[in-house]
Amino acid sequence: HVRVRCGELFTMQYGGGGGYGQRQPGGAPKARIVMTEARKSYTNSWTTGLMGAPCANPGFCLYAACCNVCVAYSHRKTIMFNDLTNYTCCNGDTCISGRCGEKSCPEFCLCVEAFCCFPSAVATNRFMIQDEMRVENTPCDNFLIGFMLCLNQLACIFRIAAMISQNDDIERAADILDCMADVTYCSVCACMQTQHQEQLKMRNPNARPPARQGVMQPPAPQVIYQMPPGAQPAGAMHYNQQHYQQQAPPPPSYGYAQQPAPTYGYAQAPPPQ
Repeated sequence: HVRVRCGELFTMQYGGGGGYGQRQPGGAPKARIVMTEARKSYTNSWTTGLMGAPCANPGFCLYAACCNVCVAYSHRKTIMFNDLTNYTCCNGDTCISGRCGEKSCPEFCLCVEAFCCFPSAVATNRFMIQDEMRVENTPCDNFLIGFMLCLNQLACIFRIAAMISQNDDIERAADILDCMADVTYCSVCACMQTQHQEQLKMRNPNARPPARQGVMQPPAPQVIYQMPPGAQPAGAMHYNQQHYQQQAPPPPSYGYAQQPAPTYGYAQAPPPQ
């Protein structure tokens, strides 16, 4: 068999759907490049890195390894505040997004996405979290994700070569690479979803999704936020500062109007006395 998830996993490293956007016909490649470049300017760090995720929440990491589809489904609902009104398949990053009856039956469509397009579902969840909280990957995160992608693509190349050449040695090498790629894929995805779980704990429990902004309205001004009392987790390096400057949001994703700067990721600092 030929590995079909290489193309989906490629989006995990080099960009894909993010924010609360819809697909813009003919403009997805350009929008993907814009969003990828915008994520390079994020300055906040993940609550826990991929390497430390299993130790941060071992029980959930085991659950994510055994029930990965359920975790991807629940994370998308959490990210969208349990409101799937604006849900589109893979958040507008595929040619069929918005054309699968998402408006009439979003719960079922999300189940199908998590089951049939699991790598893209996890990648989309990651991008939505990064865009909301302005979180950047660490070099270690990028290395682990890149290694997983390269191993999957190498296994795919060897499998194709084995099919064409009918060589037993290449076939055995392809089987070994398939096994290595599957183990790496399952372990990294479990760690990644555990990382998402720990990051979502940083949200303000009373948060609500932002209202849409008119097309001609100016972008919202920058706001300074403060971490909620007692919410400081161990190992959150960049959150040690008392305040941090909220960055301006990236350009609108896939046809949506410019969104205001998020005010729902963390509790807003009280006014000075």
